[in-house]
Amino acid sequence: MRAGSDEEVEGLDEEFLFHLRRGSDLLGRGDAEAARASLERARELRPKDAKVLGLLGQALHKLNRFDDAADVWHRVVDDNPVEPAARVNYGLSCLKARRYPEAIKQLEIAVDLNPDHRKAMGYLGLAYLEAGYPAEARGWFVKAGSGHMAARCDELIAKGEVRRPEPPAPRKAPEPTAERRADSPAVLRQARTPPPGIVPAPALTPAPGSGSAGGLGAWVDARLVRSGGSETFTVQGDTLVVTVKGATLSRTDGLFAQKGALQLAPEMKRFRGKATEKPFGVGASQMRRVTGDGLLLVRASGRRFTVLDLGGESGYFREEAVFGLEEGIGFENGRVPSRLQAELNLVHLKGRGRFLVVSRGEPVSVDVGADQPVRVPLAALVGWTGNLTPRLATLAGESEGDGPVAVELSGEGRAITDPGTGEEHA
Repeated sequence: MRAGSDEEVEGLDEEFLFHLRRGSDLLGRGDAEAARASLERARELRPKDAKVLGLLGQALHKLNRFDDAADVWHRVVDDNPVEPAARVNYGLSCLKARRYPEAIKQLEIAVDLNPDHRKAMGYLGLAYLEAGYPAEARGWFVKAGSGHMAARCDELIAKGEVRRPEPPAPRKAPEPTAERRADSPAVLRQARTPPPGIVPAPALTPAPGSGSAGGLGAWVDARLVRSGGSETFTVQGDTLVVTVKGATLSRTDGLFAQKGALQLAPEMKRFRGKATEKPFGVGASQMRRVTGDGLLLVRASGRRFTVLDLGGESGYFREEAVFGLEEGIGFENGRVPSRLQAELNLVHLKGRGRFLVVSRGEPVSVDVGADQPVRVPLAALVGWTGNLTPRLATLAGESEGDGPVAVELSGEGRAITDPGTGEEHA
């Protein structure tokens, strides 16, 4: 199924489809007001439809109704917390609505989700600049490659011309009160509790002489690691937080702190529904069964953690790529032998629950067709879905036993790969 195709809305009533398509067409032709009217009707019929919300947010933004656009994009972010584009759109609408603390928060999270997102960096610089903090803005303009904006910040800093914006017009809903100004540096850098699975941005360290407020307590508060609440796996800055309430399976390499009453025991491999005497992983990377009530804090440096929801489906994963899984997920271990000096250890996951994969880059999927097998370097394989058969071979064009070991997948399905390992085989 292609993203954005009509199949995604299969079964929805004709009125919804009519207003969705009409709104999209009108928006494309530049008639934002008429598009808004159609999309508002589509939203009434399907309040949670991501496509409707995204188009409606665009229409409201084009109409300069930035507060309303921000509210719509907020809903999109709630439903898609790990989508950088949604965060950028939400942050930009907040910026235009002069809701600077929220704009900064969302844009920093977007940059963490996609560290190469230069537009997000540029908007983040604008948010800090318009909030009256050119020193912080300058750093983001430099990262975004916007030299002229960085130079503008230098001029403001040198002249002491730190502009304080006028307070924004009151919104329809009352704003929460606070003892400190909502646009003060201390508030802009305060600790945040992100949606599950979100990697929040690290607090900015102010440049010398920037006049940052707050003492040791504020500095400590901004770096506070929080429980994931109902989410078992969350990533906060450079820290993986494993929240245990009952039992969870997790590796512990990189563990630097443990909170609460927890017991850790080695987990054994399973075969045909029964536990074996072979450990699930070796050494520091062995899978552990963690029971009790508390947190594990694991250093994430150099690794990317991705939280996935099995959702009643199943998949095969390279054993080393699975870092943790919730208790409700069923698993069995397996191995693909070979005449090559390598072997592929697999774990088959099925059922319902969330699990955690570890990689160097952001995982991507590759289609595998009946007449188009796919070969992936062994270290680059994360796993696969569908009806695929694996075998160990060498990369294309190289004789058997000569060259890097690869996994060849044939059949019908999709391979999940780690592009972060590609440089090793260049």
